[in-house]
Amino acid sequence: MYPQLTSASIVGADLWNGSERFDNVTLWQQEYHRVMANVKATMIDIRVIIRELSRGTSLREMERKLQLSRTSLRNYRDRAEATGRSMADLLSLNDAELQAIMQKGYGHRGRDADRYAFMQENIEGYAKDMRRKHMTYDVLYGEYLRSTDNPYGYTQFKAIIQEYEKNHDYKYHNAYEPGREMQFDFAGDNLWIVDKDTGEAIRAIVLVCVLPYSMLSYVTALPSAKMEYLFQALSRAVRYFCGVAEISKTDNMRQWIKKTDRYEPTLNEAASQWCLHNGTELDECRSKKPWDKGPAESLVNQTYRYYYSRICRDTFFSYDELNSKLDELNDMFNSKTRKNKTYSRREQYEREERSYMLPLPPKPFLLKYTKEITINSTYHFQVDKNHFYSVPYQHIGKKAKVIYDAEKVEVWIGLDRIAAHDRKHSDGYTTVESHMPEKHIAYKRSKEINAAYLLSKASQMGPNTRESIDCILKSALFVQQAYRSCQGVPRLAGKYGAERLEAACGRIEPKTASTYKRIEAILRNNLDDTPPAQSDMMPYIPKNDNVRGSSAYQ
Repeated sequence: MYPQLTSASIVGADLWNGSERFDNVTLWQQEYHRVMANVKATMIDIRVIIRELSRGTSLREMERKLQLSRTSLRNYRDRAEATGRSMADLLSLNDAELQAIMQKGYGHRGRDADRYAFMQENIEGYAKDMRRKHMTYDVLYGEYLRSTDNPYGYTQFKAIIQEYEKNHDYKYHNAYEPGREMQFDFAGDNLWIVDKDTGEAIRAIVLVCVLPYSMLSYVTALPSAKMEYLFQALSRAVRYFCGVAEISKTDNMRQWIKKTDRYEPTLNEAASQWCLHNGTELDECRSKKPWDKGPAESLVNQTYRYYYSRICRDTFFSYDELNSKLDELNDMFNSKTRKNKTYSRREQYEREERSYMLPLPPKPFLLKYTKEITINSTYHFQVDKNHFYSVPYQHIGKKAKVIYDAEKVEVWIGLDRIAAHDRKHSDGYTTVESHMPEKHIAYKRSKEINAAYLLSKASQMGPNTRESIDCILKSALFVQQAYRSCQGVPRLAGKYGAERLEAACGRIEPKTASTYKRIEAILRNNLDDTPPAQSDMMPYIPKNDNVRGSSAYQ
């Protein structure tokens, strides 16, 4: 309530109201009365006014008691006297009858009758226009100005629409039964994983599932929104819930509803198969009515606040790694005590809902696809994106059938399965070595050769051979330049034998003089069992401490 106007309260007053400062008592009084004039009297206030008027109380005294301006009190008095009834008769009326007499226009004082009537005729259309995407009050107000010669100001126009929206915002409270329904939806914002090889960020679609009765929730990530991944994720959800709800409900996503119709929608065959496998029934929201699955919509917002905020600084390198973290958060989210409750979602589910859930099927549902292929000369085929899978090269040119789901890829020729792979979701190749021709295997292994491999191979021949290979590697400016020579040395063992190769490498002194051609010449000329002649050592300077370095020539 506003402070009473007394000499003590206004002497030396220094008050703020909005951006205006009142240092003068007269200005402060004017502002006090202006604000007081905007205070709406309640029905209790009106009855007190009538009672005081019957007692002969002055307007000044009623102003002090009720904190209403004398202008308002005078208006109420005039309306009461204009009825010609006694004050006792007025007090005997009910609130609706008394309001009709004492509050003209139901509190909308100052509203022009014609302007207000025009607004009431069109207010429903304006409110509907405001629900259109991207519509603003500025644009709507411009249309309003062009349609009337006696318009409201922008602020009043906006206030009337908002008042109408508030008074016509009807919400139905759904009462959910335990075990009756499971709702699910995709989150609008995605998560990401990182490809270890390329560093590329790969999108992860997020699916949320909820049991509306206990609000037990499940959040998981998918490579895409395709049907094989959606139904695999839904199968994970019902296993997390340890049971199946009687009804599975979502909006009109194309993975669920093939053709939308208000009364008899055409259901997707894959969705029908999933529901038949799990013993649940299909249901869908009305078109463009997301509040039909309000708990799922609410869970999406909670997922952003609870799940996303806790992993926003983490990096994940696979969908399995991301889902492992989401599973931890699922348990944490469902185990924490709910707001304004003394129990968690998990506790309520176990206590009140789990016994009503339908039993799980023996095996989870996996949606399978088939694809006819002709095995080409690369003996690899593609399922989706840019990942290729191998088949035995012996079947090049034959026709085959590929059967795949979210987890496995199989290749069949007739009744024989010729290949099976784990499903991959990144670009690249999955090649089984046994599917490759021998020449391709040899070429592949040659590309995988490095210095450690060459030294390990040479060690199998003997210490001299290993030392010679080590010297050849060190003699090259870039070690990769010596790989071909080092590969040739062990191959000499296939022609001459490992013992002769070891002897040939031991004949070369110093070992820094080792080359493939020198070792091959020794073996070709059968010099491996002949001690080296003294002349062979003449081109090389013996190791000693008297050799001058570069500093001697500066």
